[in-house]
Amino acid sequence: MRDGQSSKPSAVKLTNVHIVVTSLAAIAGVAIAGYQAFAPQPAAQQPVNVVVALDQPTPDETVAKTDAKTDAPALMTETLNLAANASFSAALKDGSENRYSFATLFDGASDTFLAIEAPDEELNILVLFDGGAARAVTALEYVPPAGVDPQAMATTVDVIVLPEGQLEASGRPVISFSLPQSAETRTFAIPGRAEGKGLWLRVAAAPGAQKSYVGDFRILSEGIAP
Repeated sequence: MRDGQSSKPSAVKLTNVHIVVTSLAAIAGVAIAGYQAFAPQPAAQQPVNVVVALDQPTPDETVAKTDAKTDAPALMTETLNLAANASFSAALKDGSENRYSFATLFDGASDTFLAIEAPDEELNILVLFDGGAARAVTALEYVPPAGVDPQAMATTVDVIVLPEGQLEASGRPVISFSLPQSAETRTFAIPGRAEGKGLWLRVAAAPGAQKSYVGDFRILSEGIAP
């Protein structure tokens, strides 16, 4: 009987101890949950900004690069008018030098010009350069007569560069240009940089016109300036 009575209090004690442990565990769990809920959270990690510094060129370096890219200076050129101080005469023995003043076609004034009068249909002009030496002929410039009806203007010019030696046009290349029927100045390139001591110019009149007006010519030689 004693043994049975003595075992009951022990069971009660164990139960009480279990209740205490369980209570403590519950209290601890509540405490941990509260700490987790109200404890200060660590600040969010800020992103790291990386700044790369590039070396800026110095003024001297900028000037040096600019100078390196600068184009080479253009060559200086000069243009000579070979008609200046040249001599002018009729290229054919047709007596036209007695009817026309050929020098008027090379005086550089647009308000002076010639009129080819019927029955003449063309002018054949011999131009000899100053000094009689061969010169490079690169272009022929033409200024139409000022204040003239375009329908009464000369239409074409044929050019032959005459070499040194005997003055003959036969066998030489003929270069033909259409003259402007307006007040526009035109420059005609002579191909091949031909050289000669003069020119033979044949200027054609307007077909069927009683008078065909011819403006002013410049014979150009372009080259590198000394």
